[in-house]
Amino acid sequence: MMKAEFPRVRFTCVLCGECCRRYWIPVTHRDVARIARYTGMRPREFLALFPKEMAADWDEPVIRLRDGEYYLVLKKRLDGTCIFNKWIGDKLICSVHSVKPNVCRYYPFIYWLNGDIAKFEVYDKALGYCPPGIGKGGYVDLKIEISSISDAVKAKTEFREIINKWDELVREGSVNGTLEEFMDYLEKAIDAYSRKNS
Repeated sequence: MMKAEFPRVRFTCVLCGECCRRYWIPVTHRDVARIARYTGMRPREFLALFPKEMAADWDEPVIRLRDGEYYLVLKKRLDGTCIFNKWIGDKLICSVHSVKPNVCRYYPFIYWLNGDIAKFEVYDKALGYCPPGIGKGGYVDLKIEISSISDAVKAKTEFREIINKWDELVREGSVNGTLEEFMDYLEKAIDAYSRKNS
């Protein structure tokens, strides 16, 4: 069981949706399986690949295709909002809130691992993009986030293994490294995970 340390910070989400417009959301196979089960959508209907060269270095597995390297993310609409956002009045609401990806669950906090301790801190870029929420309301109670951190770390490890296997297939020439092949491979991996964990 992991332990967690987190800052004493005031934060209240005001549902402005700025984070849903500002960022590309990286996902793991577990995030995708939850969303697919909840929405009834096929993963390829809501997933996209974001070029690594445009993202610098995220702490996410790098997917190799024949035309470059990518990260797996949720699709966005033309206006820049996440595919799962809906405007209700002046609020941008997440339509998959109950099954949202872990990165969304933790925002505006990020964590890094120090042995068996997950250290949470406010994401430095969120300070400029989330002014309505940071520093407002009560002190953050991250009990739910802390209780899920072991699963989040395990999900990242499993996802890295899935992507490493794909990358090896590309390197050895067993696949052509096309987007279609990758989506087929990913959906099979997600189906296998879902069957094993249903």
